[in-house]
Amino acid sequence: MSKEIECFLKDRIDFSTIRRVLIVKLRHHGDVLLTSPVFQVLKNHYPHLDIDALVYKDTEEMLSLHPSIDQLHTIDRRWKTLGLSVQLTEELRLLNKLKHRNYDLLIHLTEHQRGLIIKQYCRIPKAVSASYPRRNNALWR
Repeated sequence: MSKEIECFLKDRIDFSTIRRVLIVKLRHHGDVLLTSPVFQVLKNHYPHLDIDALVYKDTEEMLSLHPSIDQLHTIDRRWKTLGLSVQLTEELRLLNKLKHRNYDLLIHLTEHQRGLIIKQYCRIPKAVSASYPRRNNALWR
């Protein structure tokens, strides 16, 4: 067996041990819309999963009626304009809400440090990142 295949098999996720997934896509409307099939494919292959999404508030409507999404969480970009105290309060409120969902897997589809923060703060045991090569550090692993 080639080393590439061995590495892939070693790192694969056993979805029979996963029950709750958070998919993060913090981008613009078109990018968020393009993630729509990810939710459906996961649900089709693993119907037992609870699948949540985290997107920016202004892209919420893109996924709000998606049948495969159990909970839709949002980040309002306006938090930054309301002052540091309000922004930190809202960010912490969101992180605590996510933490209480007890995710088993984070799928981070955005090149953004927020995925690392969510993984660490919420103690999510497994994570997949679209930008993994750039995140190849001890904290992300």
